Amino acid sequence: MLKHRSGYMPPAYLVIAAHLDISIFDDQTLVTTRLELTKNPDAGTGANEMRLNGRDLELKRLSIDNIEIAKDDWPLDDAGIHLTNLPESCVVESLSVCHPETNTALEGLYLSGGMYCTQCEPEGFRRIGFYPDRPDVMTIFTVRIEADIAYPQLLSNGNLVETGAASEGRHFAVWHDPHPKPSYLFACVVGDLECAEDNFITASGRDVALHIYVEKGNVGLTGHAMDSLKRSMKWDEDRFGLEYDLDLFQIVAVSHFNMGAMENKGLNIFNSKFVLADTNTATDTDLHRVESIVAHEYFHNWTGNRVTCRDWFQLTLKEGLTVYRDQCFSADTHDEGVQRADDVSLLRAAQFPEDRSPTAHPIRPESYREINNFYTATVYEKGAEVIRMMAAFLGRDGFRKGMDLYFKRHDGSAVTCDDFVAALADSNDIDLSGFARWYEQAGTPHLSVKRVAGGKATITLDFEQTLPETAAKTPRNAVPIPVRLGFLDAAGHPVATSLTPDGVSADEHVVLMQTATHRQSFHAASGGGDVALTPSLLRNFSAPVVLADDLSTAERLHLMAHDTDRFNRWDAAQTLAADAIVAAATGGNSLDADAAALSGAYRNILGEADLLDAFKASMFALPGVSVLESRLKPADPVALYHARMRLQAALGDGLADIIATYLKDDARHALQASDGGRALLNALLMLGVAASSAQAEDIAAAQVLDANMTLSQGAVMALNNSTSTARDVGLSAFHDRWLDNPLVMEKWFQMESMSVVGGTVARLKTLMQHPSFDPNNPNKLRAVLGAFMSGNPVHFYAEDGSGFAFIADCLIDIDSRNPQISARMVLPLTRMSAYDDRRKAQMMAALRQIDNAKPSNDLAEIVEKTLAANS
Repeated sequence: MLKHRSGYMPPAYLVIAAHLDISIFDDQTLVTTRLELTKNPDAGTGANEMRLNGRDLELKRLSIDNIEIAKDDWPLDDAGIHLTNLPESCVVESLSVCHPETNTALEGLYLSGGMYCTQCEPEGFRRIGFYPDRPDVMTIFTVRIEADIAYPQLLSNGNLVETGAASEGRHFAVWHDPHPKPSYLFACVVGDLECAEDNFITASGRDVALHIYVEKGNVGLTGHAMDSLKRSMKWDEDRFGLEYDLDLFQIVAVSHFNMGAMENKGLNIFNSKFVLADTNTATDTDLHRVESIVAHEYFHNWTGNRVTCRDWFQLTLKEGLTVYRDQCFSADTHDEGVQRADDVSLLRAAQFPEDRSPTAHPIRPESYREINNFYTATVYEKGAEVIRMMAAFLGRDGFRKGMDLYFKRHDGSAVTCDDFVAALADSNDIDLSGFARWYEQAGTPHLSVKRVAGGKATITLDFEQTLPETAAKTPRNAVPIPVRLGFLDAAGHPVATSLTPDGVSADEHVVLMQTATHRQSFHAASGGGDVALTPSLLRNFSAPVVLADDLSTAERLHLMAHDTDRFNRWDAAQTLAADAIVAAATGGNSLDADAAALSGAYRNILGEADLLDAFKASMFALPGVSVLESRLKPADPVALYHARMRLQAALGDGLADIIATYLKDDARHALQASDGGRALLNALLMLGVAASSAQAEDIAAAQVLDANMTLSQGAVMALNNSTSTARDVGLSAFHDRWLDNPLVMEKWFQMESMSVVGGTVARLKTLMQHPSFDPNNPNKLRAVLGAFMSGNPVHFYAEDGSGFAFIADCLIDIDSRNPQISARMVLPLTRMSAYDDRRKAQMMAALRQIDNAKPSNDLAEIVEKTLAANS
């Protein structure tokens, strides 16, 4: 059944306090919920009903104001307990049974790696106990946990207030969280764990204890996560004035987890791969990801916990805002240009295709059938871009004023996206109403910028925006698009311009385009009138749009060489590479001329002493197939993949001499000493192996055994699509070395699955029988099946449709155990609109196969949408 944003009704009753008693036994868990209810003054005089949601629970007892209700009179249905004719205030108590020991959905309370843990967002709490499981019901929780003494840790949110012995062989702990929260932020962990301890002194001088709990033997892998947490806490104080509000902050690493992490108030639960990391077991990219996710979940303490969502339609209120905050933290911590390139790469690879798919939706959807399906790149990454546009429009100080007012108005409340935008607008006395259209409309705007003839010392640009039709069928009105731009002269120097003949000159301007078309003239400063100027458009990717301009190849090479905006240098290289690959894939280009031009540009970049190695490495990252597909209709992902590999080889040939110099012992060892240097070394090694350089292959073969994981995995990745025997030897050596480390083995599974040389359907079936593969572990499923779909186009998009049929079989099996994972993993099968009729028919057949298997509600929603859109 569809739920609509327009149908929101406030809860009839508020929960003044919630008292939970959770008693865990080997074969069942008993949960008592005691809820103090009072009439909600905002609900209207006639509302006297209350829904206590419950799923897969056995109700044992129900009472209202200590008067027990007979079993025959229980108001129980499939959705839970439906209470009517309640008094103005009352106490409702229920006793129920749940079964974490058999819970493979990994929602609610479940068993993972010998520990009991919870995942309640968005609607998992209803699998634990009967409760009004909606985000606008916020209350103070007091929780008593009881379990066998074999589980020393009994953890929950807030402050530990009491511990003691229970019945023989059992013990208990009582936790109290002084901050009101919705049930989705509840957490409980029961296990026998090791704890890494540290502390943080807040800006006001409070001493906060920091605990990271991990399975035994892993405490030595928590140092990077702990350091990331402390730096996140300091950054949030410095940047936004937000101080942590409890005396204890806890993280628990869990091996079986559907997502990356969860921001439960004061007790964050993490996928183990985003906590357990050091340079021996994790790459520099992995370490950066750990840092980013630790920061993201910590930042939720204020943007998501202290102020939360009124309803799940407002999900981007907390997720888009917090992604923007963690992106800012990463940019401040590392190279800003590299970080922005990474952010936009993810947006283009994941969110732009989503806008073109049957599951397209605005960042604030108007309806949903299953809320689990809206934890998407649109809500997160595009939501962050919308926040970024408003923040840039207001300026750093203006955005901070808006955030301050937002917390002042809404601390302790459940609010909407409109409340957030209103706080930004009111604090700056500015109209931001136009940005509401970004919340309401699906689709990626297309922005065209063309030069028109101007007079002396004047350059005039015509701007035009269009919004393609999407499966969401939302309005397609013009949206505010801030276009940040500047100009370069023939020597590559910035040229100051003004927006009017007598206006203030600046090297850069922001044109806020609010209508479908706009014309803007720029007036060059004295002496620049007769000089040819090259526009640098959409600097720092100032809006999430697809840009079409009239720049020539020579002008893009000019920007790649000289632009003062590092993102636009990177983006010029991306566009040039994409142009070359698409031309080669369609038979219109031999690649020789394009590869030669790009090789010359890369050669110059490598020679720039002022550029960081990390930025140089980012320049060599070619656009992925999912990005390139948008350039062709119909797109052929297999042809695009092969053309991309040909360009990689051609660049390796064109840079052979300089690559050989970098791979010599002294130069190579110098690069290995820093994270940026390692990234650059791996990029050059990839090009060298692609060009069949014997030197590169030999170095890669030896580097597989390096103690540093960045270097080791980088070497295997360089060899992974090579037909050289070094590939098999390298993968085998990597496997044998890390066979006893489950997290590192995920890297091996991933590389095997992504290889177009070895990653056949038959090989994947073998991998899924490997002793280290766990079909109930989402990380393992993503490492094999997810990597196959996203990184192995030759076999996933095989001409005979075998890749699609294989994935369909796998998803039917997964869906019986974990609907969330099956629904997320089916998405590549739904994105068929770009392909030819044969490939579409094969994908449709795979989806019908899934549909005929009567899938879960999560999976069925996506499959049915796709079948309907393409019927």
